[in-house]
Amino acid sequence: MANDINRVTLVGRLTRDPEFKTVNGTSLVNFSLANGRTYVTGGEKKEETHFFDCEAWGKGADIIQQYCKKGKQLVIEGRLKQDTWETMEGKKASRIRIVVENFQMIGGARENGSGEYGSSASSGSSSYSSAQDDMGSSGMDDDIPF
Repeated sequence: MANDINRVTLVGRLTRDPEFKTVNGTSLVNFSLANGRTYVTGGEKKEETHFFDCEAWGKGADIIQQYCKKGKQLVIEGRLKQDTWETMEGKKASRIRIVVENFQMIGGARENGSGEYGSSASSGSSSYSSAQDDMGSSGMDDDIPF
């Protein structure tokens, strides 16, 4: 099973402001991402939207909590995680979440559902990768010969 792959990449918008908390001294942010698609079937244009629960840890959580609000468009990359538990009635329950490992903020937040983008975030983009945390303060770029 060492060759199994668990990767997810999505572009969507936050459905609500991120929920921030600290777990054992590490930042955690939970948010929901709406991902829409438009397609044509039988000559009729249709739209569908899917909603995904996401979590980000560490510095990525801090960045999302500080800069991302409801309506903000993100590109996320991560892995699926299945949480399982037993309900009070003794039944097994589960849910699938996306553990965000990399993300990029794009576009701007929609204001009041008008379709207009906020002017403060509409230009440029910002990205984060959890691999940046793993390099430490010295970084690995010093070893690259080019």
